Amino acid sequence: MLQIKSLLKTHKKQIAIFVFLSGVVCIYYLIDPSKSSLFLKCPLKSVSGYDCPGCGAQRALHELLHFRFLEAFTYNPLFVLSLAVAIVFVSIKFLGNKQMKAGATNFLKSKFFIFSLLMIVLVFLLLRNTGLYKDFIYKYKREAIR
Repeated sequence: MLQIKSLLKTHKKQIAIFVFLSGVVCIYYLIDPSKSSLFLKCPLKSVSGYDCPGCGAQRALHELLHFRFLEAFTYNPLFVLSLAVAIVFVSIKFLGNKQMKAGATNFLKSKFFIFSLLMIVLVFLLLRNTGLYKDFIYKYKREAIR
């Protein structure tokens, strides 16, 4: 009993994050954001009509939790790919040796990574609001249904 109390004391922050993320995962698993008014709508899309880089991430998360990877990718490919990259970095943090952890931390803090990330998000923002992107995604959705 004493060990459990000391474990709870030392890992309070990690436990709180785990409980919060578990709750979020349960909500997104059980409720489809495209059919519920419970979830937030994108303010940029509401005002301007343009999709932001995050538009579709809630629906993509719902689809990923149901193992419908193609549908998730059509909602927001940047979110799906960035989630995969985040899983790799979290795995390195928890499972990697000291050298791997230090390398991953240095990479995430580097100016190159931050600049590259900003450029990818900006290019995605511009591309996803073009007719070419929308035609490609709708064609991809129709072929995935067949």
